[in-house]
Formats: sequence, structure tokens, C-alpha cells
Amino acid sequence: MSWRLDPKKTAVAIIDIQEKLLPAISGGQRLAAKAAQIARIADLFGIPILITEQVPAKLGPTVATVRDAMRDPNPLPKVTFSAAPVLPLDMPKCVLVAGIETHVCVRQTVYDLRVRGHDVYVLADAVGSRAATDHEIALEELRSDKVLISSVEAVAWELLGSADSPQFRQAFAILK
Repeated sequence: MSWRLDPKKTAVAIIDIQEKLLPAISGGQRLAAKAAQIARIADLFGIPILITEQVPAKLGPTVATVRDAMRDPNPLPKVTFSAAPVLPLDMPKCVLVAGIETHVCVRQTVYDLRVRGHDVYVLADAVGSRAATDHEIALEELRSDKVLISSVEAVAWELLGSADSPQFRQAFAILK
């Protein structure tokens, strides 16, 4: 496995950042802002963005902060906690994951994607749970299972690779 991110082999999965869920999430507004940042960064590189919604009829649509960061949000509805069953089988090898809740839908999605052979990065500043303790325990478990834990800014700079990147100015504006 290469530890370097290749935009041509990367996708972003944004899991269940929905109107009725977000207010209950510890640090929810910051999490949504970070998810919107990774969506904008992904767009700069033409990286596919897959978005899921858990029982949208009951929990509402994806929050506007995230939806507005995407050119053409086309959420995939789901009833399973793991998003893997609704995510395409032909997704790129590397998947950057944002969403809620860390200890439920995010965690189960990560493990299912790994079983499918994906290299998964959990964006710690773009995932969260209702209780901070559940979030921290889930991140600790994922780390111990050798899941890559990073941040939106770290993966953005990794995707850029250099200050000479044609996307540098735009990415810098998104991240500041």
C-alpha cells in the first residue's frame, strides 16, 4: 500500500450528516464545515464524492452546509448502519470518510470497505458522535485496527503535493 494519496485513485464518502442528526452531535457544526471543506477540495481534483443519508424520510436531508459545497449532490438513501451496501462496488481504491456517528455508521462503513479491499482514511475532524466519549473510543478502536486516521487539512495538502500545484491557490482559500 502506498501511503501517498493519488487523486485519480481516491473517493470521498460523506456519511449521514443530516438535518435531524447534526444538532445532537458533539461539535456538529464544525464537523459539517470540515465535511464541506473536503467536498470542495475533492471537487478541485475531480474526486468522486459519495453521500449517504440514513432513512432520509425520518432524519431529513443532508445539511445545507455540506450540500451547498457539492456541485451535484445525489445522496444515496440507506437503512443499514454501514453505508457500504449502497456505495458502488467500483469505487476508487482509497476512500476518505467523513460523517456521523463515528461509533456506528462511520465505523461499520470503514470496516466493510476494508473487507472490500479499500484503503480507508477516517477524517477525524469531519466525523463525530453524540457523545464525545463514543467518538474517541471509536477512533481509538479504528487506530488499533490500523485504520488511517487523519484530518481534512492533512489530506488536502497530501493531494496537492506541492505549492506548484495548479489547485494550490483555490485549496488554500478553502482551508483558511
